[in-house]
Formats: sequence, structure tokens, C-alpha cells
Amino acid sequence: MGNWMKTKASGESENPEEVCVPTSDKEKLRIEKEAFGKIRDIISPRLGIEISHFDMISSICAVKRRSIFSKEAIYEVNVDIEVPEEGGDLPEELEEEISRAVSSIGSPLIKVIPSVKLHPMDKAKLDALMERHNFSPEDPSIPVLAVASGKGGVGKSSIALNLAATYAARGKKPGLIDADVYGYSLHAMLGITERPKTVDSMLIPASAWGIKAVSIGMFAPDNKPILWRGPRLSKAFSQFVNKTLWGDIGILIVDLPPGTGDMVISCAQMLPSAGCLLVTTPQISASLVASRSAVAFSRFNERILGVVENMAFSQEGGKKSFPFGKGGGEKASEILSESTGQPVPLLAQIPLDSDISMLCDEGRPAVLNEDGSLRPTPLANIFSSLAEKIDASMKADGRS
Repeated sequence: MGNWMKTKASGESENPEEVCVPTSDKEKLRIEKEAFGKIRDIISPRLGIEISHFDMISSICAVKRRSIFSKEAIYEVNVDIEVPEEGGDLPEELEEEISRAVSSIGSPLIKVIPSVKLHPMDKAKLDALMERHNFSPEDPSIPVLAVASGKGGVGKSSIALNLAATYAARGKKPGLIDADVYGYSLHAMLGITERPKTVDSMLIPASAWGIKAVSIGMFAPDNKPILWRGPRLSKAFSQFVNKTLWGDIGILIVDLPPGTGDMVISCAQMLPSAGCLLVTTPQISASLVASRSAVAFSRFNERILGVVENMAFSQEGGKKSFPFGKGGGEKASEILSESTGQPVPLLAQIPLDSDISMLCDEGRPAVLNEDGSLRPTPLANIFSSLAEKIDASMKADGRS
């Protein structure tokens, strides 16, 4: 945040070109403080970040105006905003939102007239901010969770999505990378249709349901397939991690492609402190395949936090059935504990739930209400418990 509280001393020139100096006018100071409080959490429409968090508020200057026609005290509130935009386009909607927020400060005895000016941010300042807000794999304060599976079709992406949504509803501000380049789906499951924007060569993640997300599907028009080989896959993942302006996130979740291919290796190499969550289904044969993927991840000194068994059971009228068998989650936990020499618990068993597919097709995570809060359902409770267990495990490892 810049030197935002600037005012003129009584009797000084009101030329807006002159620098404002501190004043003893308590009403001016109150208006400036209230104006800052009103606009600090406004989201930049392009960055998806609070304008105060990205140091865009250059100054707020309240100037008292005299009027012989009104009994109201009239204050003009000049707000200078530095906007890190490219191409000379300054967002009119941001100017209008700030003006509305400042106008709301008025009272029956005080009239506030907003004067908002947007300026392009200085390149040196922009570069410094980009460096400060860029995600660092070495930053221990931002835990990284890689969601893996041995094969496709086990619901790994829906687990990653609903877990991210659970964190969002609990206030943790998740980032979500769809690293499943060939089977990308998370952008559609979030209801995101726009292509991500860039500022100063940095990718700006799209936002939905309190989740910041990037997916190769955001760049693939008309659901076209991605026909890339190894080096290009690694470059794309590096862009998602190192050249994306994640800003203020509390956890980064990576939805890996199934198996042990290039993207899994790239993730393990670029995110050396990541923890791994393995998703499998109840079939014993599926757990054997899934375990290979997690063991490969552990070869890069990554910790396997636990196993999630998806489609574990179906429940109707209080009666459980097991259409895909039983025991796959326990078997994967047993194999991985033995292979790694560390306990790898079965953290959750997710039931077959039609809401998962139906709501994801509509662009809403199944655990959320329409207002983004957690639904009061058994499914949401399971994901909330899973998030708590993951947090506890990462905290024990010093990852958060």
C-alpha cells in the first residue's frame, strides 16, 4: 500500500497538482480512513487480487470545499490508483466501483464527492510487485498438495475440485492447477469459460467459487485435444507454477494426470515440498495400480499424506451397498506404508453421490451452496474432515 493518507492543511492552495500534507482536521482524517476501509478489499477485475494487497492505492486525499448554497460540509475525496494494466487500457469498472464505495461515506451533514484517477503503474514498481507476489516453491508457508491416481476414471479431478472448494469455504484461499493436460476438465467443472489474462508476461489465474485456477483447457478452443510431447508438457507446468500470479493463497492443489508420466515427474521436481494424496477405487486391482503412482512420487522425497477411496459405497434408505467391491483403499494404504516405511493412512471414503457429477456439470462443486458456503450434507462433512486431516499432516511435516 502506498502513502495513502494525504491531505491539505487549512488555507493552503487547493490546486490538485500540489502535494498534500498532514492536517489536523479530524473530519478529513476520518473520511480518508473510512475511504481506505471502503476500497481496500475491492478486487482488481483483471488481477483478481485486492487493490490494497497489490499496492495499487497511491493516495487518498480529502479536501473540504466551501458552499454558500448548502448547509452540508462538502468534501472532495481524491483517490489515485496505480493500475498494472497492459496496452494502455484502464478498467472503467474499477473506477466506477471505487467511486461508489467512496460516495457511500456521506451522511446527512456531510457530502462526499469522489474523484478517482487511474494511472498505469510504473514498470519498476510492477516488476518488484510481481516478484513479491509470485509463488515460490521454496516458501514453506504455502503448502502444496498433489492429487494423484494410478489410472483415469477414478474421480481424481472431482476429489481435487471439491477439496479446493472446501478449503475456499473454510477461508483458506486455495490455488488449483489442472496438470492433467490430456484429460483437462477442472475449468468446466468450475464453470470457467474465459481465457486467462496476462500482466507483464505473468498469467493471471481465473477465479470461481473462491478458487484461483489455471488449466490448459482454458486455452484449448472448442474442447480440442492437446497433442504435446514431454518437453512442452514440462514447460506448460513450469508456466503454471512459476509464471502465474497466484497472489495471496493459503494452499496450492495440483490435479496430476494419472500414471507416472512426464507431468508427475515435472511436478515432483518443481515442487519438492509437495505432499501427495492418492485417489483409488474399492477394487483391489485398482489399488495396486494406484500404489505404483504414489511410490513413483515418493522417489523424489515427496511425502504421501494418505489415500482417498472414491466411489467406496452407495447408500439408499440407510442401507449401504458396494457396487465396486471393497478393500481397495485399505490395500493401497497397506502397500504404501510398507513401501515407504512410513504410515500412509486411509483418510476418507467418498460415496457414490449423484450430486458430484450433476453439480460439476453445472459448474458448481458438489460441496458448496449457491452462495459458496459449505452445504450441510454428509458429502461436505467428509470433505471438511479430509481437509482437516491433510492440514494436520502437513503441519506435522512443517509444510504449513
